[in-house]
Amino acid sequence: MSELTLLSTEAAETVQDVPSAWELAMQYIIFGVIIVVSIFILILIRKRTRLPRHADLKKRLDSLLEEVRALSAPFENRMQFVKRVSHALYTVDNLSYISAVMGEKERYSDLSAISSLLGEAHSELAPYKFGKKEAEEGEGLAAAEEKVARAIAVADTILSRDKKIKKGA
Repeated sequence: MSELTLLSTEAAETVQDVPSAWELAMQYIIFGVIIVVSIFILILIRKRTRLPRHADLKKRLDSLLEEVRALSAPFENRMQFVKRVSHALYTVDNLSYISAVMGEKERYSDLSAISSLLGEAHSELAPYKFGKKEAEEGEGLAAAEEKVARAIAVADTILSRDKKIKKGA
């Protein structure tokens, strides 16, 4: 007899373990919210890591050229100059990386040429950051400016090629 009551008690416990319709609906809603939030996060990550278009790259190169030209102007103190050079170096590194990745992805050597020109500009600017050259020694700044200008010229040829391709397509 005790076995019979034991079996009936176990059956009653398993019946109580079945979730109600409300609990199931809440679970599905929670899972749905998690999925929607995950998709939203993936979209944001994709937008953030998307490579720029060629015209955007040229705009960034133009702003870099203005930044390098501004380094030739006199500064109040050495620290302000070093900060501006550091920011220019960061921008050069960032654009060099972006153009290298774009060149690798598109298999287009002109984008890789932009990357190597920016690498040369970095080499010209780096001594100013580390104190090996002073702000008054402008030959490195002029050389960096010339390298960035050449990179912009290469970007112009890329944009003209894009226009020709668009026109022909």
